Amino acid sequence: MNGSATYDQSTGIVTLTPDSNNQVGNFALKSKIDTNSSFTLTGQVNLGSNPNGADGISFAFHNGNTSDLGNSGGNLGIGGLLDALGFKLDTWPNGYQAPQSNKNGSQIDPTDSNGFGWNGDSMSAPYGTFVTTSDQQIKSKDGSSVQRWWAEDLAGSAQSLSKSDLDGHFHDFVVKYDGTTRQLTISYTETSGKVLTWSTTVSNSYQAIAMIVSASTGGAKNLQQFKITSFNFHQAATVNVKYVDTEGNQIAQGEVSYPEGTNVNGTYSTEQLTIPNYTFVKMGDDSLPASGTLTNAGVNGTVIYVYTPSYIATTETKTVNETVHYVYKDGTTAHDDYVATPVEFTRQVSTDAVTGEKTYGAWSAEQTFAAVTSPAIKGYTPDQTEIGTQTVSGDSKDLDFTV
Repeated sequence: MNGSATYDQSTGIVTLTPDSNNQVGNFALKSKIDTNSSFTLTGQVNLGSNPNGADGISFAFHNGNTSDLGNSGGNLGIGGLLDALGFKLDTWPNGYQAPQSNKNGSQIDPTDSNGFGWNGDSMSAPYGTFVTTSDQQIKSKDGSSVQRWWAEDLAGSAQSLSKSDLDGHFHDFVVKYDGTTRQLTISYTETSGKVLTWSTTVSNSYQAIAMIVSASTGGAKNLQQFKITSFNFHQAATVNVKYVDTEGNQIAQGEVSYPEGTNVNGTYSTEQLTIPNYTFVKMGDDSLPASGTLTNAGVNGTVIYVYTPSYIATTETKTVNETVHYVYKDGTTAHDDYVATPVEFTRQVSTDAVTGEKTYGAWSAEQTFAAVTSPAIKGYTPDQTEIGTQTVSGDSKDLDFTV
């Protein structure tokens, strides 16, 4: 259980969100489902009692880690999941929202829906539809392109729900998958007794799928619940893979390959990714090998790739000048200024490609301006006969003297 989600073991009811604003709740299977075998999830959903409440409930199958969370709000827990095939009962209307963050999608907190952005609804809420995610470059609010596993309603799959379905009662909800035909069918029973059905074919690219159920609220709210009656599935043998920085923060997403299928004694392989602004440094201390054998059903562990921010090396240059002004007591010019040949210093600058933070090296060696003898002007005596030798460094300001 994550976020606001709670489970009542005596009733089998998962309360995803209480009837409160700005809540995010979800739960996920601890292991992946083998898509070569059929499964059935039988239960009931309660979308709440407010016909104008938000946001709805989603069920998502995806190729990411069993621990992955989708983005909330307008994404309804599906956006951000790697190569997801999801289904949502959407109760709140959402127009298109361009991403407000220029971070890679995997680096954005799942509760930061504005930062991630979302696609507009394909139908007026409330409605039900399949949803898919794909790896896209999306224009952010400032016009730059940012990576997102972007969620979009599957064309032609949306069906309207009745606002009377938000009646505070549980409605039958069944997810059925045929491992032979790879047909996924969703059924939902409305208040009127009418059974709505959605069907789609699951691609062969899905060998084992993680599953997560999510709900959220925002400025509008509802009590949103899922009651589990039964769930029968065949557990796949898999591993998770994570790409993190040295602090353990996720910086990218990747998939695992299973050449012989997701079976015990089969093999798995992962790959070291090239991640913009990061450099691979090592495998995590508790990491599985990058490739290996699946010894158990369920999740066999996690492959962890650790990266450090890349640094951009540049050279900074600074010039220091020396100028001597010659004036009479009343401030008028007595002689042309003396301007020494400028001296130049350099130092190395290392810039963190992720944060922009700069680290500075030492300036080059100190240098010296030679002594300057004041010019002879008939009838006048200078208050300084000489400007002495001046030693300067890269930290020095320009020298300015008046005689």
